[in-house]
Amino acid sequence: MGYRQYAKDYKIEYEDVPGRKRPKATRVYVGPWYRFTEPAGKIRFLKWYYLIGMAVIALLLLIPMCMDCPFTRIWYIQVPAVAAWIPWVFAACATWRLWTAKEKVDREHRDMLCDRMSGATLFLMGFCLISFLGCVFASSKQSVQVADWVVTGCCMLSGIAGIALFSKRKALNMEKI
Repeated sequence: MGYRQYAKDYKIEYEDVPGRKRPKATRVYVGPWYRFTEPAGKIRFLKWYYLIGMAVIALLLLIPMCMDCPFTRIWYIQVPAVAAWIPWVFAACATWRLWTAKEKVDREHRDMLCDRMSGATLFLMGFCLISFLGCVFASSKQSVQVADWVVTGCCMLSGIAGIALFSKRKALNMEKI
């Protein structure tokens, strides 16, 4: 995949171990180190912000899938809502990277955190808003039940939550140490 780009950030050191015929090879990171540009208190806030935001979006994407109403049978509402799970998984992985980030991180960790969070939240926001626009379009063409309004509200709120997560991506910037 793309891990070959990080190969030059490592070198192999050999260490003689008593009782072994061959020396033991150890991978050592020699690439650049990065740290967050924001203070630690703000990073702690962002960890919880992204974790709660991802949980809310998962709940808002799951509720319409459990309902049986006319809007859940329309392809231009359901396809973007189901497709939103793909960037949600990538954003959840980036959130995990955010939670596991130390004081200083290597280049791979920085790329997987900053770049993945930006792209994933952008596509997550886009899919949720496309699904919401599909709900608006469908409500103008047919009669709407209460469950349809719930689906519309979930699509709208997940889009707003995606916008909120996407707007905080600049706070995750890192600088080279």
